[in-house]
Amino acid sequence: MKKVRVYVYTPSYDENSGGRIALHRLCHLLNQTEGFEAFLVPRKLEKVRFKSIKELIGSFWQYICLEIERCYKFKTHPTWNTPVKKLRYVDDKNAIVVYPEITFGNPLFAKNVIRWFLHQPGHLKGEFNYGVGELYFKFNSAIKDFIYCKSKTSNNNLKVIYYPLDIYNDSDITVKDIQSHLVRKGKDKPKVHNDSSIPIDGLSHSQIAKIMKRSEIFISYDDYTAYSIFAVLCDCKSVVVPGKDVLLSQWYPNESDRYGIAYGFTEEQYIWASKTKHKVLEHIKLEHQKSQDSVIVCFNEARCYFNI
Repeated sequence: MKKVRVYVYTPSYDENSGGRIALHRLCHLLNQTEGFEAFLVPRKLEKVRFKSIKELIGSFWQYICLEIERCYKFKTHPTWNTPVKKLRYVDDKNAIVVYPEITFGNPLFAKNVIRWFLHQPGHLKGEFNYGVGELYFKFNSAIKDFIYCKSKTSNNNLKVIYYPLDIYNDSDITVKDIQSHLVRKGKDKPKVHNDSSIPIDGLSHSQIAKIMKRSEIFISYDDYTAYSIFAVLCDCKSVVVPGKDVLLSQWYPNESDRYGIAYGFTEEQYIWASKTKHKVLEHIKLEHQKSQDSVIVCFNEARCYFNI
């Protein structure tokens, strides 16, 4: 069977970005999957904003930064199989391009497009621009159903995760005497952490793990981040600050996706998190295997959908 080439459109690798980790890991897993050959394609500027001088300058600066990264500073995971192709467009009509949901349009002019919803479409930029006849995969049950422009939303979730269990674990824990928190995509939520709480935004994994192993409680303002799970692995009480009018069942419909995590500060949620935290490690190991299985199922579906 002839191998199908898959191009994963992504920024440079960043261990602190769950989206980038997922995209790079997808490429690695595709290269472990029979019938596929995958490459990373460094992201370029997709849209120039010029409603004001400030927006125009911002777009120009973003273009310069992305070109420097694309040409000289594009990082990959040192042990993953993620070869890089610095393409301006894809002319192979039998190839598949994977774009994260934040990608505006079809910058590689590909015929066969998978749009991978790592978050709700339009969440970060307040807008989206997708093409006709694309194939949509949701990352997990937290992503809402989305129908647009004669494209197909698969019933299969493309859930690709990677947890560095060698860093986040319950070893070397001596005392729990601090509080920590993460803001990231939850900057619009009201502050609930105390003044002495330690922010982990922007820190390395090793730094974060050390803080979590000392933390009695970790508070995440970001609804969907792996750091809430990392905190559980470090034997830390992990709490997510609920979004406005977002019910527990809407946050993560699948119960297993919220093992060990309290959604809000109620006693009921604290009890739930305590009773289920022992399931987290087993769940993660299973999810690692399921990630490979998910890639096989989803990309065989894509092969049929695009008739290649």
